Amino acid sequence: MKEHGNGLTGAQLKYLACVSMVIDHVGMLFAPMAAVAGADDLLYHLFRYAGRLAFPIFAFFVAEGCLHTHDFRRYLLRLGLFGALTHVVALIATGGQSGSVIATFFFAALGIWFYRLLRERGLHPFFALLPAAALVLLGQLFHVDYGGAGVAAVVALFLCGPRLDRRLLCLGLAMAATYLVHFPLELALTDRIWENVSSYLPWFTGFYLPYLLLCLLCSWAALPLLARYNGRPGRSGKWFFYWFYPVHMAVLYLLSLLIS
Repeated sequence: MKEHGNGLTGAQLKYLACVSMVIDHVGMLFAPMAAVAGADDLLYHLFRYAGRLAFPIFAFFVAEGCLHTHDFRRYLLRLGLFGALTHVVALIATGGQSGSVIATFFFAALGIWFYRLLRERGLHPFFALLPAAALVLLGQLFHVDYGGAGVAAVVALFLCGPRLDRRLLCLGLAMAATYLVHFPLELALTDRIWENVSSYLPWFTGFYLPYLLLCLLCSWAALPLLARYNGRPGRSGKWFFYWFYPVHMAVLYLLSLLIS
C-alpha cells in the first residue's frame, strides 16, 4: 500500500494491540482477579472484551510482513523460534486452555511460504493452498491461539494482496467466521453438546452467543484503526514485539501465583 503522512504507523497500532493484549491476559490469568471480580462478573468480561483488539491488528501485520519481507526464511525462523517458546509459556500460564498467538502466526506464515513457492513453480492456486490448509488443521490440533481459524485468517489476508480495503473486508469476515462459526463448532465437538442439547441450549442462547457477538463487535473496533494505517512502519525495537508476548505472559503468570 502507498505511504502517506497522516494516520497511524505500524508501530503505533502494534503498541495499541499490546495494551489490549495485556488487559485481556490480566482478565484471563487473574480470574477471579484477586477477589475483585469473579469469572462470571462484568469486570472480568470487560477485560476480555477489551482484549479483542489485539488479534486482528497483529494478524493484519503478520500478513503485511509476509507481503513485504525481504528474507522470508529468516522471518519464518523468527516466528518459529518465538512461536515454540511462547507456546510452552502460554500453555503453562493458561493451564493448557490456550496456546501462543505467535505459534498461530508461524503456521500461517509457513503456509504462505509454501503457497508462494508452489505458485512460483507454476502450480494451480488450489493445489498451492493445500499445505496451508494442512497447517490450518495442525494449528487446531496443536491448540494455538484462535485455532485453525486464526491461521486461516492470516492466510486469507495475505491472499487479498496489498489493497487496504480488501484486507479490511477480509479481516472483518474472518473475525465473524471465527466467533460465529469456529468457536461454537469447537465447543460442540469438544463437549459433544449434541448428546445433551436441552441443557446446553439455554446457556448458549442466554450467555455464550451474546458473549461471542460482543467479542466480535469489539474485534471489529480494530477495523477503523487499521483503516488509518499510513503504510509506515514507525519507530520500534526490532525484537520488542517478539519478546513482549513471552515476557508479559510469564510476568502475569508469576504475579497471579503470588496473589493466589
